[in-house]
Amino acid sequence: MERGKSSLQGVGVPSLQGVGVPSGVVDQGVSQGAAAGTALPPLRKRKLNASGSRKTSTVWEEFNILPDEPEPIAACKHCHKRYRCDPKTHGTSNMLAHSKVCYKNPALLLKDPNQTNLVSGEGGFLVPTSQRFNAAACRKAINTFVILDEHSFRVVEGVGFKQMCKQLQPQMDIPTRRTVARDCFQLYLAEKSRLKAFFKSDCTRVALTIDCWTSIQNLSYMDTTAHFIDTAWKYQKKIISFSLVPNHKGDTIGMKVEDVLREWGLRKVSTITLDNATANDVAVSYLDRRLKSKNALLGVGDYLHMRCAAHVLNLVVRDGEKEHEGSIESVRTVVRFVRSSPQRAMKFKECVELAGITCKKKLCLDVSTRWNSTYLMLDAAEKFEAAFDNMIDEDPGYIEYFDLLTGPPGSQDWKKVRAFVVSYKPSMRQPKCFQLRKKCPCI
Repeated sequence: MERGKSSLQGVGVPSLQGVGVPSGVVDQGVSQGAAAGTALPPLRKRKLNASGSRKTSTVWEEFNILPDEPEPIAACKHCHKRYRCDPKTHGTSNMLAHSKVCYKNPALLLKDPNQTNLVSGEGGFLVPTSQRFNAAACRKAINTFVILDEHSFRVVEGVGFKQMCKQLQPQMDIPTRRTVARDCFQLYLAEKSRLKAFFKSDCTRVALTIDCWTSIQNLSYMDTTAHFIDTAWKYQKKIISFSLVPNHKGDTIGMKVEDVLREWGLRKVSTITLDNATANDVAVSYLDRRLKSKNALLGVGDYLHMRCAAHVLNLVVRDGEKEHEGSIESVRTVVRFVRSSPQRAMKFKECVELAGITCKKKLCLDVSTRWNSTYLMLDAAEKFEAAFDNMIDEDPGYIEYFDLLTGPPGSQDWKKVRAFVVSYKPSMRQPKCFQLRKKCPCI
């Protein structure tokens, strides 16, 4: 051994002491070199990067190390997503997984769409999924789902929603409710900018409908909807304002509508449809003065104020109810009695079975702001006349309930109620013609 070593040193082979190679490997290599009578090739030096380690992974073809960072950070070349890349504490697995699904990587879009990829699914099992995956499109779909179906932002944190999304697309990361809230607001701003650009360039005139109401918290709200024809000659309607107002006085409504028109850049208005109320007459008079000075009206503004046909029909129905007011009130009282507790509802159900009534309609109370609700209440109640008569004998509290109230209804009351239902039934079918269809040739 000593002879071989000295002969190699004589021909200029560097000493291997301190290199850290196992002794068996050194002895074997030296012996073979001595037998061949040739020198060993010089050892290659390790190529070091800026952080002191070699870049051997293919992931560095898709990532760049960011300079001037307190710790080693790598960013994707396509979507600029950042990952920690300190070789002492972090590997390249996360970056490698991202490079396979980066939605901005053009190389992934050129791959076979039928190619599948194994990703981690529910329970940690690997499941096959399509190669094409667009994270931005998935997030936008979630935002649209929340907005169109009027869900709360918290729906994305539900267990069932997460399981459904993982089943549909295992690669998708479910956003938090705060992220969804921010995304929905950004989507609103984008759609608002797009609609404002359309109003500015392609829309010459709009028709407005305005609705005002007071909530159960005694707060005043106002809703403004714009109706117009798009460039494809299709009818469109968009809510351009949903706001809290101090009150529903005429001047307040008029000034708010003027602010909405100014915000959206709407310069010309054809008609404004409101309920048939005195305050709305004042609001239209205010807008007529303001818009006429800007030459924004259709003609001289004779058709600016359009009164809501459904509201006018509601007034007609309410006026007709006065002739049967006592009978209608007695029926309203017995319906309220049955619906006031589960025990009374169960007793009424027994009376229905006792009378042999097979009608499947449910009793409902009318609402003063819904013009057809009284008709719906009477139409259902008159079919249960025999059941209400049985309540007199089956429920002792039935008669006591009406000591200070109007009712219960007698045979004459039911006769008047049926006459009301028959006479107003054709009118109740008319409002369907007031509903605007999705596609309309003109306004």
